[in-house]
Amino acid sequence: MRKALYILILTILAACNINDRKEEIYMTDKDFVENYRLYSPDSSMLLLNYSLDIGAFGYTIGFVAILKKSELNKNLRDFTVSKQFINYQWLDNSTVSAQIDILPNLRSGEEIDLDEENMNGIKIKVSEYDYIDKDDHLVVEHREISPNGQYELVAYRYMKDHQNVKFIHVSVIPTGSKIPRHGNYLIADMHSDYVFYGHWNKDNTLQFYSNKQYADLVQYFFVENKPYILYQLKVDDKKYGDKYGWIEKSNLSRLE
Repeated sequence: MRKALYILILTILAACNINDRKEEIYMTDKDFVENYRLYSPDSSMLLLNYSLDIGAFGYTIGFVAILKKSELNKNLRDFTVSKQFINYQWLDNSTVSAQIDILPNLRSGEEIDLDEENMNGIKIKVSEYDYIDKDDHLVVEHREISPNGQYELVAYRYMKDHQNVKFIHVSVIPTGSKIPRHGNYLIADMHSDYVFYGHWNKDNTLQFYSNKQYADLVQYFFVENKPYILYQLKVDDKKYGDKYGWIEKSNLSRLE
């Protein structure tokens, strides 16, 4: 039931793409929600981040329109960037930078499109964002060699300090190999780690643990082309019921 509800919500939110909406969009619409504005250096143009109120399901993801002040009363569809970029910034009066969240592509293996965009005479320079900032460091939460000695299970995350902790990456690598920048088996996100512990079984398969809240969602965070190592997922609410992050550290936990 929980899985079906989650998929239904995802379907509804995905359907709320303004390119599929027949109606024009104006700031005076009842379902219009302004999130924030960013003005160009000379204040002649602005980035307008907005959402649409979809009732019981809350708000849609934020859309971004690039327009002049005098165009705020016009149909926002005509000025809205078609792709979902994040971290917009003005570089000058005719150029903005934006980033694209590449985590879905890292999981699916799909190509990342970094082509420059143009909206209303403003160039959009696009770069990748993987939620690993230059002042972050890698912290190994768990590292364990498989019973046959061929592979290592490594769970790790990036953090700036104890107040800025990122989500978990899980990789399976040949024993003694370098840890990859991104998980090659599972990549979580900023909402949760989804799996809260993992280890090898005696038969060289993997055992992961989650709770009822997140267990149905784990499947969406595995890497499509992950190493061919079978896994089992156990739901343990007694131990992990109120958790949202990987909580158990091995003796090998350390900074990298």
